[in-house]
Amino acid sequence: MPDGTYYPDFITTPDKRPIEFLRNFDRVRAKPWEDCSFLDLGCSEGTTTLGLSQMGSTVYGVEGRADGIDRANVLKDIVDFRKTHFSVDNVNNESAFREVDGIFNAGILYHLEDPVEMIERCCKYAKSFVYVDTGHAPKSEEERRESKFSPYFGREFTIEYQGLKLKAVDFAEPGDTREKVDGMRRGPRSGIGNSNSVWLAHESLIELMEKLGFPYHETIKYVPIIPRLRTCFFRERPAASATSLKLSQPLPPAESVDTAIRRTVARDLEFLAQTDSEITLVGRDPLMTQVREKLVEKGIKIDNDIIVPGVQGDVIPTGVLNKLLTNKAGIIVVAAPNPGKTIHPLVKMDRFELAITSLALLLCPNTD
Repeated sequence: MPDGTYYPDFITTPDKRPIEFLRNFDRVRAKPWEDCSFLDLGCSEGTTTLGLSQMGSTVYGVEGRADGIDRANVLKDIVDFRKTHFSVDNVNNESAFREVDGIFNAGILYHLEDPVEMIERCCKYAKSFVYVDTGHAPKSEEERRESKFSPYFGREFTIEYQGLKLKAVDFAEPGDTREKVDGMRRGPRSGIGNSNSVWLAHESLIELMEKLGFPYHETIKYVPIIPRLRTCFFRERPAASATSLKLSQPLPPAESVDTAIRRTVARDLEFLAQTDSEITLVGRDPLMTQVREKLVEKGIKIDNDIIVPGVQGDVIPTGVLNKLLTNKAGIIVVAAPNPGKTIHPLVKMDRFELAITSLALLLCPNTD
């Protein structure tokens, strides 16, 4: 956020991908930036969509989960980007697509059962440029074995497509395809409605893109531990190399981490002092006691005080949190030394309005 607050909770470092997109699109750009248009598929809370909007272009963000779009619109209003537009739709539907100059396909392709259909639509609707950041089928047994996702890979197989033999591997999404079950929601970074997704091999993605009218490509990042690659695809031969950009509509600069945390603590305490919602404090001592003292000092009433069993530094399992917080609602104040990890399972508990981590970050710095 403009005050430096990390948002959403999953992103705690600057995201370089929107700038990569813009710099590489510039290699084939044939008109003023303000006349260009982009589509961000699976945009979640809209942080990448807003990043793509920094040259004054028209940018559309599409997300299948409505609550993500609710948060995206909050951010849009804060930064006042009038040419950025968000909508709720499933990327499996053609209605999620529109003709644009470039498509930002990041972190979504490897959550789909039919990645080929997605790529077909990208090539149909992108006039000149497609940016793909996705996990790929391991290129070797060693890469499969060393991947942090190794337990989730399934059968390896070939997809026949217009004379191509595309290599792919099955990947296990959460087994229960329902979005909400017994107060728990499906992970916000998982697929929607499918228990299996298909990861194309990188060389097969390149072959497929060429077949569909994007014969030029450049791979700009390779992370073997996943394996994941970021690749730019061009319909026409691009200029030799990407150049730096002067952003015409830059996002507000972030404050230092320390300043942002202190500002957020002040804002959160003011909010908690005024809310009528039930407040639950959850964590472990000694941090639990320190956070409690801060709340009491500001006259904030704690409705539920829940100490989680275990050693202070241990990550709190989702199942343990869910059981301890049964029948609880309202606002959670985290008092654990690893709040960034603790909040992940809390995000899946759809009965809570808000989870606050700023006090834990202030009182126990350098632990996340």
